[in-house]
Amino acid sequence: MNAPRLTLPDPRQYHPARMESNRLLHYTTSVLSAASDAAARQAREDLVAVLGEMLERDEMLAISVALAMAPSQEGYKILWQALRQAVETPAGRHAVVFAVPLVLVVGTKNKATLPDRIADVDGLNALLREHAVFRQGAEAFLSGKLLHPDALVGISAGQLYRYTRQLVDAARGLPLDLQAAPIVAKEEGVFLRYLVGVAIQEEDDEPAVSLGGGVGSWGMPLMKFLAEALKTEGVTLFPIARPPLPVMQAIVAGNTARLEVALQVFASTQIRKLRETGQQPVAIASAHESGELHFTLSSSGDERNWEGFVWPLSALDSVPLIESNFRQLMAECRVEDVRVLERVQPDERNGIPLFFTADDVPADRQPPLQ
Repeated sequence: MNAPRLTLPDPRQYHPARMESNRLLHYTTSVLSAASDAAARQAREDLVAVLGEMLERDEMLAISVALAMAPSQEGYKILWQALRQAVETPAGRHAVVFAVPLVLVVGTKNKATLPDRIADVDGLNALLREHAVFRQGAEAFLSGKLLHPDALVGISAGQLYRYTRQLVDAARGLPLDLQAAPIVAKEEGVFLRYLVGVAIQEEDDEPAVSLGGGVGSWGMPLMKFLAEALKTEGVTLFPIARPPLPVMQAIVAGNTARLEVALQVFASTQIRKLRETGQQPVAIASAHESGELHFTLSSSGDERNWEGFVWPLSALDSVPLIESNFRQLMAECRVEDVRVLERVQPDERNGIPLFFTADDVPADRQPPLQ
């Protein structure tokens, strides 16, 4: 069976004409336009070196401006990856500042507040060491505080650059007053929190902490540990831990994981509701001028019993991948009628956020532009 053609447009706006006056974007352009692989490698090395110099001087505003002015998503990726390299890969003995993203699927009939930290932090670290997430004998420590995504985003690349080069004691963690953030749930919700850690990487030694990749043998034991640690009366909890990653990467991976799980929960709930009333679900995906993707599940002839989901696109999101995953999710849910709008749509219609339902979008047809 052939894979469906991916047609969802990318609504994000880029401004290539504004890039020439920015030093970092000049180097980024050199990578994009390099005549050979060797020239591209040299341009990347030059970009990393310049970023290192700027991080030494804590010139974060100039770096942020360059990222905001990226001429394309590919240009943004090149600049972001070079920034990561400059931050994360110092020579010699250094600290690895990492985070474990946690997606928490919560259900409750009444308002409930979950704990804001893992009380048994020693047990948490022992589990990670037992399952080789931390190398035996390595100096590595994961805090038990559940951090809101905003707390992690608030740690600048300049701070991470300094911490990787200056921290010498993993157990003390980061020299920041990071406040734990409890989850306050009403009915059903999907939440994102992070556990932050520090590992000391000795020069020429095996990695002190296993970063990235898939969820290994530690996944199920950690899920059970977290479920027990965060158990709250009247609450059903399904915790999903993603692999440890350096902080900059963990922010991206955690946000994507939360949206993926939230979309799955939204879809399964709404599809079940429609089928319980004898209706056939119609799935619609659309891209909007605000840089959002909208997904709806509705049925023909029913203007009331539909639900919508919003995916706000971040700079590193892949629209084709999101569409492909959505189509796969619908196939797994046995939803055969999937309609994708091929033009970028307005954000609103008559002052109301615009979501398309089955009667708005006839099968195999584009709706009129609003």
